[in-house]
Amino acid sequence: MSSVLLWCALVGVALLYGAAVRGTADITIAVAAALVAAATAVAAAGGWPPRALAGVALVAGGVGAVVWAFGRAHRRGRTRRAALAAHRSARSRAAAAVADAVRLRMAAELHDTAAHRLTGIAVAAASALHVADPAMRESALRHAGDAARLARAELAGAQDAVRDLPAIDALVAGRPGADPARVGYRRTAVTAPPEVAAAAYRVVREGLTNAARYAGGARVDVAVLGEPGRLTVEVRDTGGTREHDDLGTGHGLSGLATTVAAAGGTLTAGPDAGGWTVRAAFPAPAGPPPFRRAWWRGRRAWDAALAGLALALTVGASLLPGGTPAPREFLVLGPLFVLHAVPLWWRVRRPAWSLAAMLSIHPVAMAGLTPTPAGDLFLWAWWVELAQLYAFGAHHPRRRGVLAIAAVGLVGGLALALGPGIAGDRTAAWAVLATAVALLSAPAWAAGVLVARARARRRAAATAERDLLAARLADVARGERERIVEGLRGTAARHADAVVAAAGKGDLAAVRDAARAAIDTLRRLLDELRRPAGADGPPPTLAGLEVLAARRQSGVRHVGAPDGLTPELEVGVFRAVEELAGERITVSYLPDGVLVEGTAARRARSRLHTLADGYGGTLDTGGPGDVRVWLPR
Repeated sequence: MSSVLLWCALVGVALLYGAAVRGTADITIAVAAALVAAATAVAAAGGWPPRALAGVALVAGGVGAVVWAFGRAHRRGRTRRAALAAHRSARSRAAAAVADAVRLRMAAELHDTAAHRLTGIAVAAASALHVADPAMRESALRHAGDAARLARAELAGAQDAVRDLPAIDALVAGRPGADPARVGYRRTAVTAPPEVAAAAYRVVREGLTNAARYAGGARVDVAVLGEPGRLTVEVRDTGGTREHDDLGTGHGLSGLATTVAAAGGTLTAGPDAGGWTVRAAFPAPAGPPPFRRAWWRGRRAWDAALAGLALALTVGASLLPGGTPAPREFLVLGPLFVLHAVPLWWRVRRPAWSLAAMLSIHPVAMAGLTPTPAGDLFLWAWWVELAQLYAFGAHHPRRRGVLAIAAVGLVGGLALALGPGIAGDRTAAWAVLATAVALLSAPAWAAGVLVARARARRRAAATAERDLLAARLADVARGERERIVEGLRGTAARHADAVVAAAGKGDLAAVRDAARAAIDTLRRLLDELRRPAGADGPPPTLAGLEVLAARRQSGVRHVGAPDGLTPELEVGVFRAVEELAGERITVSYLPDGVLVEGTAARRARSRLHTLADGYGGTLDTGGPGDVRVWLPR
């Protein structure tokens, strides 16, 4: 029977390890439970008593937990190594992705700044040409000169970002060519986060510009309302004459929807009572929703597995045939074994408390309250203290590790010195044995120190590599922006200069024609900027993520800063976003990982589950298609 159990154990270990490496945590937990049940069934078929069956189940469960943890660690390591290889192989495309991202950002900036100003100039000049009022013509000329100079600066990349709501006041007040009696404005919101304020500003600007293009002479009402738990921005016109259809760039509302979604809001636009209404709603900023971190999928599974193994080799082994025979003796040893094993769960997070709990069982044995001599009990479970010393070396300052070695040496030496085989001066024996135990325990701590140093060297090398790549890509981004600005100086900027010159001469027709020429040139430039520079798809990087979102016209909202994000985790975030659908995707950078939220189809949810599991993370599902992908650091 023993040989049968041994062969079953070897086959079970191989099956469980393979399942842990290749399958998700849910599957391997089921495999482990089935193997434990099978081992217990084989023992029951051999006629073993219930107590021994409990021992078999405990031993099989403890060994299975460690095998499972080894397999899970292999799976996580393989996933991260593959992601790192993908990141490195994609670096040849990283420069093209950064250039694409710069081009897309500049296209959005130019559409929202210079294009809007030039449209305002063209509309105001065309309107002033149809009136005989000298004051209005003079105002249109003055506005054309001022706005063209601002557009010239914006084309040179000198514009400032909007970061607060009061900027909307000046935007509405400076609307060109508008009769104040036909513009209504109300703002009850006082403050908003910078990204929300910038998006609100863009909504108002797009709404005003579209009203000027497609609803000439209409009344326009603008509202920026602060409501409980949300900010609402609305631009409504009553409908008018479509006099300037040819001035649009064709990407206003689609780009605006992406911007609003990236700020966490929703955009609606459409006909309304004969006119047109653009409305954006931004919910109040909130932290990430509750989600499962599932410790048993990640690195903390090691702590639980070691605790399970300690229980298996003590409590479980005591229940097997040949273990402690008397139930009364087991009632004494069982609780001590549990007290000695369970603290391994806290070996990294509470190491001093964990070691103190482990060592606390030995004074009980020293007092003669256990059937097993104190020295034998210490030697039997010494490996548990060694696992704790390893955690001290790998995760905590060196001074604490030295004190921990001394504590293990003192307690272990005393337990051995009080054994029945020691004769003579027990104090001297204690000193000698304590030194020996400390010296024999030190390699476990030293192994942890070496692992920590190797890990630190890898992190330093990865950081240096990441910083070098970031510096190179920053040069690429700066060069691409300078190239675009240089091209603007000879095209749209030249037409903006012509607007300034015509306004100075008082020639409204020339102002209108120069503004229209600038808009036409800018439209062609924006179309060029929106075409991807890279022939392949975007690389799995954060820059590639920006390009991916722009191409799919989905708003990716980033919460927090991706400081210290490793290349392999960067790839995981990209892959998660790549599987999501819809206009609203949120990426939250948290201290212990990254949370990606969005919607996904059924097949995509399956792939996301595999992705998250490979990183030791989780996939949570909510409403129809809603998913939250947690990727731990």
